[in-house]
Amino acid sequence: MRYELFMICPPWKQFRAYKRSNKILTDSIPPKMWRALRAFNFMECCLSELASNELVVFVWVTEKFTEDCREYMSHLGYKYDTYLMWKRPKWKRCTAVEVFEYLFVFHKDGYWPPKGDFPDPLASPFTGKVKHRGEKPEDAYALLEKLYPTRVRIQLFGSCSRRGWDVFHRNKT
Repeated sequence: MRYELFMICPPWKQFRAYKRSNKILTDSIPPKMWRALRAFNFMECCLSELASNELVVFVWVTEKFTEDCREYMSHLGYKYDTYLMWKRPKWKRCTAVEVFEYLFVFHKDGYWPPKGDFPDPLASPFTGKVKHRGEKPEDAYALLEKLYPTRVRIQLFGSCSRRGWDVFHRNKT
């Protein structure tokens, strides 16, 4: 089956280990780096093997890793289009820092996704809170289903159990 819409929640905390992996000999890869290699190679394989020609990719990323996300997706041949923003609930106690997550939109060369009624990126369309750390706001799924009602959808590294979405590599957090 070829998927036309991907929503990806990669483990960005492992990306720096993934970037350093090409400098390590293959017989001496530490476990942390091995997990990073598996995660990002899995994502790359899914995008190359399961993607349709008319593909739109949505990637969740925290503000700390936005440049890493753009660099990685550019390396895979995807062009950045726009983003949406979500003020995520704080998970650590005793912290006053607000955490913003971005839902970046990417596409392949030669294909431009339909410009539906995409909201203003700063007018955060995702207002709902989530119950568990690995979840994403319900509003995000509803928005994507409204913008792309006939697309075949998949979520990578997700915890979604929603009708109309396939999930690969369900997170256990």
